[in-house]
Amino acid sequence: LTDLVVNPIDGAMYIAVGGRKVQSGLYRVTYVGEESTKPAKSTSGGESARKRRQALEKFVQKGVQPANQNQLNKIWNSLGAKDRGIRHAARVALEKQPIRNWKKKLLPEKNPVIASAAMIALARADAKSSADILKKVMSLNYRNEKNWQQRIDLLRSITLALTRGGEPQPEQKKKLISWLDRIYPASTPEENRDLSAIMQYLHAPSAARKGMALLKGASGQEEQIGYALNLRHLKTGWTSLLRESYLKWFVRAGNFKGGARLGNYLEGIKKDAVASIPEDQMTEKLKRILETKPQSNDPQFTFEPLTFVKNWTMKDMSPWIPSGVPGKRDFKNGRQMFGAGSCYACHRIGGEGGAVGPDLTSVSGKFGAYDLLESIVDPGKEISDQYGSSVFSLSDGSQVNGRIMNMRNNEYWVNTNMMQPSSVTKVKAENLTSIEPSTLSMMPAGLLNTMEKDDILDLIAYMMAGGKSDHELFAR
Repeated sequence: LTDLVVNPIDGAMYIAVGGRKVQSGLYRVTYVGEESTKPAKSTSGGESARKRRQALEKFVQKGVQPANQNQLNKIWNSLGAKDRGIRHAARVALEKQPIRNWKKKLLPEKNPVIASAAMIALARADAKSSADILKKVMSLNYRNEKNWQQRIDLLRSITLALTRGGEPQPEQKKKLISWLDRIYPASTPEENRDLSAIMQYLHAPSAARKGMALLKGASGQEEQIGYALNLRHLKTGWTSLLRESYLKWFVRAGNFKGGARLGNYLEGIKKDAVASIPEDQMTEKLKRILETKPQSNDPQFTFEPLTFVKNWTMKDMSPWIPSGVPGKRDFKNGRQMFGAGSCYACHRIGGEGGAVGPDLTSVSGKFGAYDLLESIVDPGKEISDQYGSSVFSLSDGSQVNGRIMNMRNNEYWVNTNMMQPSSVTKVKAENLTSIEPSTLSMMPAGLLNTMEKDDILDLIAYMMAGGKSDHELFAR
């Protein structure tokens, strides 16, 4: 969508879509029917919701008497409100009530939204109730819960119960690990980050094996760092191959790009991971791995080396997407291909990735599948003025192609490789003969050449879905 206007003369809505050499269109939207089209009376709305929230917030103020049974029931039922602000106010209000007045309501509660909020409140208000919280969690069918946020809230209640109440008794711990093993790994990286942390804390027998499988399959560096962090204190369940693979990850992570403190942060994770290895298991091979330096300065997001498949062209691929991405695609593979194609190095999607290129979370609002695929295959066909580069011609006859990242004193700081956003080539102004717009894109070509047909289609689906696993493009 590029523009929208309501014409005051004919009352029609005009909508323009497209831009930058993609399919464009102009639409005129009119209404035909019996209902009145006179301007509606303006209203701010939300008055009843605000009154309900403010009534709950009164129970948080000092000097307020504990809620009576009728008020307590209203607080409890508000835990399941559709309005997030009301749910939050209800949970905080519940935490301020005497535990004995409402704890007994948790076990028989059937609504998972109310139950998870109540469990979080109970964990925050009474650390001694962690066993009751874990018992309630294990009575719920996690896999049948379709709402992603609800699943995250259930994991949050487990984390709080363990954080506040400590490790459960041996018998309950055994049951909890068994329950977690049935849902771990889950379908989204957010759930798996929480689950991997919980499994490490419990020293579950499967924690090392499943955690390393997730680390190997993770696409972007943020996700990988999360799993590596959650494995660092684990001392059980390691095989020699798993341990070697884990330490090799730290070598690869030496190429990750980020803020000034990223290197120190990764070194801290590595230090904890090494400290968790028993002395009798620290082999010479592990020592050699720890001494290995990264072989390249470019970020690497995949464990296995990629092999050349084909120099794909639009002529090869255009028949695949005559009217969009066909069939039900694979979210997990699409996410992995986003990492395998080094897309994370420059682009953000769903809150992850770099920032030197455009954010792709809402790319489907502008590009169709064909146009998006074409922009990957031929990145120089149409270059946005926001992300274009320049050609710096020097007096010695040489040229530098890149983007100006900074100017200091009499120097241009030019980035020539988007894969390394912090590296610059300094060009002195007195050595310049001209600066001209470049016809070359900073985005390299050939990023799809290590992928099969299904990999490419999964990647396009992942991007068109904005990185959301519950999008209609992915199989349920």
